[in-house]
Amino acid sequence: MSDYEVSSFGGLKIYRTTKHLIIANLILALISISIGGIAAIFVASGRSAVPSLINFLGINNINYYQWLTFHGMNMLIFWILWAEIAILYFASSVLLNYPIYGYRIAWFAFAAMLYGQITVEYSILTGNADVLFTAYPPLAANDLFYIGYAIFVFGAGIAVVLFFLTIYYAKINEAYKGSLPLVTWGAAIAGIIALTVVFQGALTLIYTLAWRLGLTSMNVMAYRWFFWGLGHDAQYVNVVATIAVLYALLAIGTGLTAAKFINERYAKVAFALAALFVIPGIGHHILVDPGFSTVLKQASGSVGSHFLSVPTLLHAFALTGALEATIRASGHTSLFGWLRRIPWTNPAIAATLFALISMGIGGITAQPQTTLQPNLNYHNTLWVPGHFHLMVAGGTTLAFMAFIYYALPILTSRRLYSTKLAKLQIFLFGIGIIILGLVMTILGINGDPRRDFINPSDLLPAWSLTPLILLGAGLAIAGGVLFILNVAVTIFTGKKGGNLFDGMITSFEVKNEASISKRGALAICIIVVAILLTVYFLSYWRLETMPELY
Repeated sequence: MSDYEVSSFGGLKIYRTTKHLIIANLILALISISIGGIAAIFVASGRSAVPSLINFLGINNINYYQWLTFHGMNMLIFWILWAEIAILYFASSVLLNYPIYGYRIAWFAFAAMLYGQITVEYSILTGNADVLFTAYPPLAANDLFYIGYAIFVFGAGIAVVLFFLTIYYAKINEAYKGSLPLVTWGAAIAGIIALTVVFQGALTLIYTLAWRLGLTSMNVMAYRWFFWGLGHDAQYVNVVATIAVLYALLAIGTGLTAAKFINERYAKVAFALAALFVIPGIGHHILVDPGFSTVLKQASGSVGSHFLSVPTLLHAFALTGALEATIRASGHTSLFGWLRRIPWTNPAIAATLFALISMGIGGITAQPQTTLQPNLNYHNTLWVPGHFHLMVAGGTTLAFMAFIYYALPILTSRRLYSTKLAKLQIFLFGIGIIILGLVMTILGINGDPRRDFINPSDLLPAWSLTPLILLGAGLAIAGGVLFILNVAVTIFTGKKGGNLFDGMITSFEVKNEASISKRGALAICIIVVAILLTVYFLSYWRLETMPELY
């Protein structure tokens, strides 16, 4: 009996050991996003300032922070990392036709991550870790929180190492020919950044645990620097992994037609630039901290962060350009006429575009925060959570959701339970997050503080949009529920046989590749940059209109 099955899509070899590991990681990802989604109900309600809802759910300014910590850890750490490990295994083993190297060690890594997560969840649920995502000292959780967190990060680090070993052994055993596929290359860049996350995360968590045990004093500035080595680099693991997934979605969703119009060398250079610039960009998270020198903060937080926008824009052009070229190849040639021909009913294309729109808005709202003057005024407002919800939820989470819709049929030979539900879910989640992110950003511009529980009596007139948080969060949560149900039913009872991607792939007939251009995508990128610069300078203009002692 062979130890692998050949997928009907692309003839990929699906090794049983690989399949079981990936599905196990995906199940834990589903559990984590479910927990984080439940917590989101309480967080959104606590921020809505709707008194009847707050009273009904029994939210107060004490347990709000417990729900907020619970939501942040499950969404930003557990859901994302479980999904990313599954994607790394898929990109190395499935795409390279080689079994995961050291699969027994991979199961050990899985067990370590699971134990770590359970420990952290217990610590939060028992009320011993209301320290929010950043966990800045002198806020302190109990020892179990740091122990579990460190073990989870350790397990993830092992999985990343196994990912690279799988690539190495696939190469020397000639499981694939030529250079790495683009998606695997992108995953490898994400893996390189992830190793820096593991290193700095280990330093941060072990140091903090030693402080909790009374073995050392706490240097708050050292903590914050290395914490953002963990937190900021982890965000760019997410960004790079998201972009790799978007390339995969664009290719699969068009029946591999769009792959002909992706400039792989250009895209690989853009991926490499992200790895080069990510470390210097840590500092924008500590621009408001007086303990660091101005030179360090400006060099790292401002200049470094501006460098990071370069590869992101390069990928935005590559992705939209490939879609434009694919549609033009089927006969639609006007500058923006191809936009009307976009197949929005295709889950892969819809998710790709929603993710790009959400990340585009998130990137635009991020840039003012990388300069000291706007950062001083807006960093501790809802502007910042608005930014990272657009990036992490509207970008990374939505892209991962769509990728799972396509990866599961390849892995299990089971059709997705409901393509209609998948389409509806993508629109609900994408629109919901964009509404949520925009509302939070506008509220932040008007001084609404981040993280705080808001009593209805605390509302200022400029915060009249606050109840709309419920609209965006409600749509996104509804979309999340549909995703969880669709994937869970597919894993456990999905039907085998037939067209695995029925209704999920849009075929394009290439008529004349020689006349293809990407000028429409270039025009869109120029417009995005113009909007970015406008928001950037408007943030300065608003500073000028504030009272002198604001």
